[in-house]
Amino acid sequence: MPAISMDQHTTEAVAGHLGPAAIRFTHNDGAVPVLDPDVRDSMAIVTGFGPTNAPTAGTLSVMLGAVELQRQLHAPMTVIISDLGAWNSRNVAWSTLVQVRDQMFAFLIALGLDRDATDLRSHLDHANLVRAGRIARYLSRADFQEHRESLLELYADHGLLGSEIGVVTDSLYTVADVLGPFDHGAKHVLMVSGMEEAYFTDLARLVLERQANARELGLGWTGNIGALYFRVLEGLAGYPKMSKSIPASSIHLNMSPHEVAERVMRDDQTSQPAVLSAIELASGWDATSAAAAREAFAHREAQPGPWHEIRAEFCATFNRYATLWKQSAS
Repeated sequence: MPAISMDQHTTEAVAGHLGPAAIRFTHNDGAVPVLDPDVRDSMAIVTGFGPTNAPTAGTLSVMLGAVELQRQLHAPMTVIISDLGAWNSRNVAWSTLVQVRDQMFAFLIALGLDRDATDLRSHLDHANLVRAGRIARYLSRADFQEHRESLLELYADHGLLGSEIGVVTDSLYTVADVLGPFDHGAKHVLMVSGMEEAYFTDLARLVLERQANARELGLGWTGNIGALYFRVLEGLAGYPKMSKSIPASSIHLNMSPHEVAERVMRDDQTSQPAVLSAIELASGWDATSAAAAREAFAHREAQPGPWHEIRAEFCATFNRYATLWKQSAS
């Protein structure tokens, strides 16, 4: 079933299971049955992050969302920092990937991720590499051409992509990540990611179906995969997404307070919606503070003062996360 924008009925159903964390998601792909409390004992959650650079506000929003989701569902969670996948699909030095990977591990724990309930790992994982090798037989080149990241052309235009085989290899590792809980007896997997990564869900479902029909060549997996997709945080300067691979589109946690302020406090109109989204999703502010930010944004032309103050407050908040990020390197 293709991902769909959540209607009121679906939103209410998701909110009933996820509580306040539900506002972070805009699209649902078969997630409601997976979230049913009656299947909770056999359900697992999968999400992950690419270690190509320090987290942007967009990546931070997903990290905060993962922590909220874990606290709400109390279900086993796998969080993957895709070092080997990024090495194959992006033009980033291995030493950088390793450094950012280890820093992300520490940062996620500092944000409150429950280490005891989480399989926090990278792609340098023997079981996942074996799983990727075993599922390759169920996928064709045409599958990877049909199900691919929507932003590939944008990344290619910026010289960021690895080879075609490297991109396919990265996808294979990540599909194996999604399917990993089935190796441990799960019957229901909830994939949570950005909407641009929905193709991983599609490919994982193809594998699940084809291995089930392969008789003696199957893997014995049965169950279903649901997905929830995080609201995309728009990029600064009019970019479609705040991406760490496109510096002009984002603020990130390695920036100095001056650099953050330079981008957040800038008055160009193309960046203002992205700043509001960052405040809503990557600040950790409560509902009252977020509502005040929306009010100031809506009246920013007639009354610029409150919006200026809100942005300055967000700079301070983001810089506190940046300090925590830098401390996670030690």
